[in-house]
Amino acid sequence: MPSYQDDNQFFTRMGGPQEENQRQAGNVPPPVQLDPSLLGNDGPPVYTPAPEYSQGGYQQPAGMPGMNQNGYGYAPQGAAPQRAAGQAPPVFQEDPDEEEVPPQDNPTGTGKWKTAKPGYHVPRTGVVTRRKRSSVPYVLLAVAVLGITAFAAIRHFAPQEAMYGYVSAGVLSSRYTGSAMLVRDETVYTQESISQIDYIAEEGTDVDRTTVICTVYTSGFNTRELTTLKRYRDQIKDYHKTLISSSGAARDARLTTLDTQVREQAKTTRTMIQEGRGNLLNQEEMMTEILQSRQSYLRQKYPDDQKLSRLYDDENNQLQRISSWTKQYAASSNGIVSFYTDGYEPVLNLNTYLNFSPGEVRNMYNGYIPENPAATRNTVAIYRLVKDGKWAVLMLCDDADWTPITGQTYKLLIESFENTVVDATVESFTRAGGELLVRLSVNDGDVRDILYIRSCQVQLGENVDSLTVPTRALYNQMGQTGVVIVDEYGNNYFTQVTVISTQGDITHIIPKNSGVLYEGTLVKLF
Repeated sequence: MPSYQDDNQFFTRMGGPQEENQRQAGNVPPPVQLDPSLLGNDGPPVYTPAPEYSQGGYQQPAGMPGMNQNGYGYAPQGAAPQRAAGQAPPVFQEDPDEEEVPPQDNPTGTGKWKTAKPGYHVPRTGVVTRRKRSSVPYVLLAVAVLGITAFAAIRHFAPQEAMYGYVSAGVLSSRYTGSAMLVRDETVYTQESISQIDYIAEEGTDVDRTTVICTVYTSGFNTRELTTLKRYRDQIKDYHKTLISSSGAARDARLTTLDTQVREQAKTTRTMIQEGRGNLLNQEEMMTEILQSRQSYLRQKYPDDQKLSRLYDDENNQLQRISSWTKQYAASSNGIVSFYTDGYEPVLNLNTYLNFSPGEVRNMYNGYIPENPAATRNTVAIYRLVKDGKWAVLMLCDDADWTPITGQTYKLLIESFENTVVDATVESFTRAGGELLVRLSVNDGDVRDILYIRSCQVQLGENVDSLTVPTRALYNQMGQTGVVIVDEYGNNYFTQVTVISTQGDITHIIPKNSGVLYEGTLVKLF
């Protein structure tokens, strides 16, 4: 195959200086076609220009028609060119730097294919042409330049971020949930070595001061003493019947009236039990009063009867014996009495609830009862007296990042069998160990609604009038969060605020110092 130098000489002979100039100007000669009829044994093949050869900018040199100056004739379009008589064909020299192509890649089956020098390739037509460089890198470079230019233009002409903002008025409504321990204003009464308790007052009723609540029997007491007392009283009752029956036709009008009243009260009690209506406690008090009146009358009716007097003496002695093992409890103040206790009363009350940490409240919510140093091993809780009017809540908020407002009143929903909603005021709050403990006080809630609730789930709702600022206006100075006020003269002043909630670009705040921030105040953004 002809080398690059031979091709250059060949095209120079065919086109002369004019063709060389056209190649330098960028005009590439069209590919040539190989005429199979000219393949012979006397020399290399003759190359015939392609049909469009005459249109590629090459002109036939002046001189002999159909013959150039080197003796090669130009055949009509599509025909084989003629050689001049006695003119030898050009000899193509092999380039020793070219690589040999395997025989199977040689389409003619003869000779060797030679690769062109770097940057060139040999097409199937046999004409050496230069590879075209890819335009992709230039396109990518142009796109990058355009992108950088557009970004710089946008940065130059786009509006800059605002440096100042204004304080606005806002209303923040939200709801917080959590676990809670309820604290009541209550006092529990205890007694050591108790064997029996006789309850006199009714569970959950209001009692006044000095009202008898119960009678407690100590451990030295034996129920046989009560059996002996009952035996003496039964003897007195039977002897009364004997005395009354011995009087014969002489009937006692006073005794008859008392007996009638007893029978009527007994009938009323039976009806109340059957119908399930009425106050049995009041009925019991009325029956007891009538029976005592009857017994007092019988004592006075037979003052000279020695046997009856002796039976009365036995009853009194047994009562004195029993009283040595009993103690009667009366209410020390007005309140609600309850005989159900849970063990938290001595340690968790209105006098101590402000001292507990979030971790201690969490332990109590999980069932741990703090130790009571005043209690002994044999101490038993008898009853508790609860005062109405004020109680408290220790709330472990699920949202540990919330910042309550001390002194703010919220709506508190206590989730129980019957949900209770009250107004609760924040007394204080503490963050520790990833927990937020909010201490709330309730001043106008009915304590009966929570008389038997200690731990529960609560919801705290707020509807707070607050001020809002752009979130970028918050600034931290020496560990304090606040905003920088810009006055009409351009002076900057820092004032501390409490962040209630942040909602995107807007933050609800409450100023530490009243009267410093108000709607329309100019603040600096950071």
